[in-house]
Amino acid sequence: MPRVLTETKHYQTASRLREYVNTLPAGTRLPVTRELTELLEVSHGTVIQALKTLAAEGVIGRQFGKQRFFVSDGIERFAARICVIRPDYPSPSFDSILLGLYEAGQKRNWKFIHHTFRKFGEFDFGEAVADADACVLLPDSQIIDREMVRILKRPSRPVAVLLQHLSHPEIANVCIDDFRVGELAAETLHAQGHRRILVLRDQPHESTTAERLRGFRSAAERLRLERKEELFFDLGLHSFDDTLEVCYRKFGAYVDQYGSDGFSAVFTLSFSGGAAVLRVLNERGIRVPERISVLSYGGEVGFAPYLNPPLSCIEIDAEEFGVHAASLLADMMQSRDCAVLQYMIPPRLAMRGSVAKVIQ
Repeated sequence: MPRVLTETKHYQTASRLREYVNTLPAGTRLPVTRELTELLEVSHGTVIQALKTLAAEGVIGRQFGKQRFFVSDGIERFAARICVIRPDYPSPSFDSILLGLYEAGQKRNWKFIHHTFRKFGEFDFGEAVADADACVLLPDSQIIDREMVRILKRPSRPVAVLLQHLSHPEIANVCIDDFRVGELAAETLHAQGHRRILVLRDQPHESTTAERLRGFRSAAERLRLERKEELFFDLGLHSFDDTLEVCYRKFGAYVDQYGSDGFSAVFTLSFSGGAAVLRVLNERGIRVPERISVLSYGGEVGFAPYLNPPLSCIEIDAEEFGVHAASLLADMMQSRDCAVLQYMIPPRLAMRGSVAKVIQ
């Protein structure tokens, strides 16, 4: 089992010394070693190690034959290096989440190092995080296997997993309360008089959509909505699919084959599905929301108000991902024994023009 880097006195001292050096103008001479041991409250040998680390990074230097280090000129100063790992396919949701992280990291003077993968099994996770102080992992739906769980329980660097749900309290995780997303969708449409609601699984099979489905089914049972299996339509998407195109094509084929008389509302598990459903219904002359209401999970992007009609969504504040992830990583870099390792982002309802009451 690898030793956790942040638990070592050397790592902690180098981080504190780096923060101190970042407050000094270029060319400033550092205190002598004895003064640094008192300032950092560590041993002489630990200070020497920390000085060597910062010298190797180019943060500090010293003239030949001189003992005193000085703050280097013209170097990039940062408090920590954060490795970001994500799939290499385009994703507006990933981009919005990471934007919040970057904004939170800028306030902490963090430097971000980026890595992408197509197949995580061929990705060298250990090498990617080797030069970082901490890591943020945005996984796709396929990579959290038993081996990955083992690594994440005791990583060599602090790691925070975003978006996907992990049931292991030892693993740092920031995700959405997706169960509540599904509940809120059922409750909202029920309050508008809808009883036959078509649910589209318009994303790959992963923990986020599984939780949204579970929440919807739970609320549907409580509210006595119709729950026949034909009202749950899986579009069969996979990672790296063009979700908008596939949703548009497959839902269009569904409506052409079965019509739209069997339901009065559609709930889609993602924004892509909602946008595709609006286009399909509009092209076939099925008026929204007069004939069919459409409600979607809105993702982390702000496009819903600009559709026709504006799409009613269950949304989250994407900035919260960045705030919580940055706070979590900062705590973990200071100490492995964090009181809280998991955060769940609450959803909110944004009613717009695509949902209406059922006219009896």
